[in-house]
Amino acid sequence: MRSRVLTFNLLVLFVFFVASLAVWGPAFGEDYLDYYEQGEFALRVQKWDSAIALFTKSLQDNPNFFVAYHNRAIAYSKKGEYDRSIQDLRKAVELNPDYPDAYGLMGLVYEIKKDYASALKVYREALAREKRAGVKKTIEQYIQDVEAKLK
Repeated sequence: MRSRVLTFNLLVLFVFFVASLAVWGPAFGEDYLDYYEQGEFALRVQKWDSAIALFTKSLQDNPNFFVAYHNRAIAYSKKGEYDRSIQDLRKAVELNPDYPDAYGLMGLVYEIKKDYASALKVYREALAREKRAGVKKTIEQYIQDVEAKLK
């Protein structure tokens, strides 16, 4: 489980990096991006409630910003609010069905909740959408681990 926490933290950092690159387009300077960036900072300094509030403001200004749902889900999961985390992750994949990071995080949250059948299902969804070879290998290992827990 310790290696999963490390992988989870690395995944969070990677998502921050990718999301930062994705949001620097023509919409730069809009309120939702300002709130989003502040929310990212709050996550990095482990201010979960502040991060949730800032991502919520970002989503009020742009309810289709799927990465903000994903990152708010991270903050909820860090607070132990797993059902709220899953709810946000479901919204993220509803808005962007090809977003493997949301499926992967959802699998981790389901594992924490010991809902292994749901974890297996979303890990398989993540694997089907993932293009990064190293991440695919990690997801394959998660799938094997969960399958073993279900036996």
